[in-house]
Amino acid sequence: MMPPGGRRSKIRPPRRSLISSSSSSENSTTDAVIDFDKNWSILSNAISQIQNKNVSNLSYEQLYRKAYVLVLRKFGGKLYDNVSESIKVHLLSRRRNLLGLSGNYEIFMSAIIQEWNEHLQSMKFISDVLMYLNRVYVKEQKKLLIYDLGIQLFNQYVIKYNDDEIGSKIIEIVIDEISKSRVGTVITSSMYITKIINMLELLVEPSGSSDVMYGDSYYQNVFEPRFLKSSEISFQDLSNEFISYNSGSKYLQLTSQFIKDEDNRVRFYLPPSTYPKLMELMNNIMIKDKIDKMILTSNQGLEHWLKPIMHNIFEETNIETYHYADLKMLYNLIGRFDDEYQLLRLRIKEGILKQGNALPEYVKASIENSASANGSASGGSSTKKSSSNSSAFATRWIEAILKYRDQLLLIWKESFDENLMVEQTLTFAMRDVINGSSNATKRGASNNTPTVNAPETLSIYMDYFIKQLTKGGSSSKDVSLKSVDQTEELITRSIQFLRFIKDKDTFEANYANHFAKRFLNSKNSNSSNSNKDVEEIILGKLSEEMGTSSLDKVIKMNRDIRSSRDTTTEWKKYLNKHQKIKTDLIELELKICNVTDWPKSMTKDYKWFSKKENEHTPFQWPKQLRSTIKEFEEFWSNGKKNDSKSLFWSPKFGSMDLRITYPSRTYEINMATYAAIIMLLFAPQSITSGDDDEAPISAFEENKQFTYLEIQELTGIPEMELKRHLQSIAVAPKSRLLIKIPMSREVKETDVFKLNEKFKAPSVKVKISTVASSSSVTPSNKSKKTEKEEEIEEVNANIKEGRRIEISAAIVRILKSRQTIKHNDLIEELIKQLSNRFQPSIILIKQIIEDLIDKEYLKRDETEKNVYTYIA
Repeated sequence: MMPPGGRRSKIRPPRRSLISSSSSSENSTTDAVIDFDKNWSILSNAISQIQNKNVSNLSYEQLYRKAYVLVLRKFGGKLYDNVSESIKVHLLSRRRNLLGLSGNYEIFMSAIIQEWNEHLQSMKFISDVLMYLNRVYVKEQKKLLIYDLGIQLFNQYVIKYNDDEIGSKIIEIVIDEISKSRVGTVITSSMYITKIINMLELLVEPSGSSDVMYGDSYYQNVFEPRFLKSSEISFQDLSNEFISYNSGSKYLQLTSQFIKDEDNRVRFYLPPSTYPKLMELMNNIMIKDKIDKMILTSNQGLEHWLKPIMHNIFEETNIETYHYADLKMLYNLIGRFDDEYQLLRLRIKEGILKQGNALPEYVKASIENSASANGSASGGSSTKKSSSNSSAFATRWIEAILKYRDQLLLIWKESFDENLMVEQTLTFAMRDVINGSSNATKRGASNNTPTVNAPETLSIYMDYFIKQLTKGGSSSKDVSLKSVDQTEELITRSIQFLRFIKDKDTFEANYANHFAKRFLNSKNSNSSNSNKDVEEIILGKLSEEMGTSSLDKVIKMNRDIRSSRDTTTEWKKYLNKHQKIKTDLIELELKICNVTDWPKSMTKDYKWFSKKENEHTPFQWPKQLRSTIKEFEEFWSNGKKNDSKSLFWSPKFGSMDLRITYPSRTYEINMATYAAIIMLLFAPQSITSGDDDEAPISAFEENKQFTYLEIQELTGIPEMELKRHLQSIAVAPKSRLLIKIPMSREVKETDVFKLNEKFKAPSVKVKISTVASSSSVTPSNKSKKTEKEEEIEEVNANIKEGRRIEISAAIVRILKSRQTIKHNDLIEELIKQLSNRFQPSIILIKQIIEDLIDKEYLKRDETEKNVYTYIA
């Protein structure tokens, strides 16, 4: 039970006896109109007292009964109209008072709010008195409830009266105050604005012919459209003002701050229904329509925001900091109107392509500047140019690419909220930079920008560092640990770069070529565990990344290398066993290659050095080596595994160690096989072994000399190779083992060569490098291709042939599984299957399809020519 006084009082209709007695007391012949006028006079006075806030002397029960009797006597409609008219008259009177205060914004706004609150309170009391009218007449006639009628009348005779006089004034004041706030002016009418907007929301107007079905409010119909139109003008003016600063960074800062402030304003002043409309309007005007212009501006635009990346890659100290804040604001602004960030991704990709395609030029300049600085420091000058296929360029370019990618990822984390769509764009952009650098000029890079073949450059990069890792060799644990760390770092960085390369088959062909040259040109590779370990580890990791089938040729070559090591070990055991009997034998580090698996550019002339195969210009092995060659051939033929294998000796690759005694001291000199064969002409006829079994020993004869033609006749070395190696040992300043008479840069047929008795070197062990190519070019060999050009042609031919094989196999595989397929579906499936290896050419695919049709692997459908059928 509720406690006393807790129960809400309720006005009940009078008992019938009271109504009867009341009626009987009146003159039974009294006219009903006179009865209505008398009761309405009482009610009208009461309504006036309520509106004037004088309700203490009113009897609500009596007033309720008066209204009840009028409704019961069928005067509900007249009562409803009279009440409406009474409220109207009162409101028109109050309206005149309000207009007199319109000169002062805050007083006027305060008076409107006060009038509104008092009107609502009055309507609450009036509704209580006319409760029975609401319950019976209003319900039956589908009229507005008295309280709602009062709101409608306030809207009609206060706000909208006289062509929306007060309403327009209110809207003008509110919009003006909000506009002041937008430009930074502090206003004191914030609470008034909020209450007025709440009032306007409640001024709901009838919709259609029915007085009961409510429509939109005055706020929605009148205020909101005018407010949005005014806001549109404000946003246009502000955005144009921000653009006038002609600074992308300034625009981002001002726009971001304004949007933040406007968001707070909207949430404080306006109802939730207006928020999305205003935000969309603001986003379209201030961001969508303007942001691209500011991204592309030359003054602190996207190019400026990305500039520190390039600076910090090529400068030793990071002077410039990243524009994380600007890029973060850019990301947030674009995200307000585009969930997929299409504009941001497009412009970021364009920016990366522009910077990335300029990287080769930066790298080239960096190398040349370093060379120039080193030349200046040493008192000389350097004019050396860096080519795009040099190890220096490959190293700098790949390291620059990987640094560039790392810094993009930093920006992605700091500024782009690790958005996966943006990350994908960064990846695709980097892939285009790496694979499309050969088209850099087309994209706007300068004509001096080096073109870069990314797969070949990666192979050069790996080749350089593998050589560094396998150079020297030490038993120290610290050095070994360092080598392991460097190897892991090389593998990690190489595979990171490899994943960006589209034509992985091109990388495989170049890697196979460099792999072969490393083995054939290496010294003591069979006895060096570091070389073996590094090559094996890297090959294993590449196989994991690309699959063993992709590196089939390299794996076969590596198998030959292991076989060569085993054969070398057996030969050394044989030497140790027979050394006392056969003292003229020397130690060999064997490199035995199966010509079908190794690059043709390295093995194509293997028969040329055989007397049987070379009748015109016989190659002559030095007498000092012939006994060893003959003995090894017998050793080879006695091997159980070598019965069906022919052995050919090639001096084209590899090196020899010679101990040469000059008047000053004895040197242990390592040089190419061709160079060593030339030097052995100056040695005594016999050779004896000494303390070092690895190097032939020679006390070279003094005053011995040979002409160029004599050397050519005695050795049979091909002309191009002879000139190149004579330049290496007789012309190059730091490796002048021989003296050329007369002295000149070119090697001619009339030149004479003799031992350089004045040769000196800082250490006992000397390494003679072979010059890249002969500087003397005769008219007869001008049209001949260089060894490098032939090598490149062979690599490209291998790539092309490998692609033909892969495409053919894929076509047959697809037809075998589907039996019948349309041409376009076949092309689509081929690209899908092969895109991880290379981008197949449509022209090449069509050629191969025709070849397979000719070979009867498949056929065209007789009725539909674009349909292929597999022939089992």
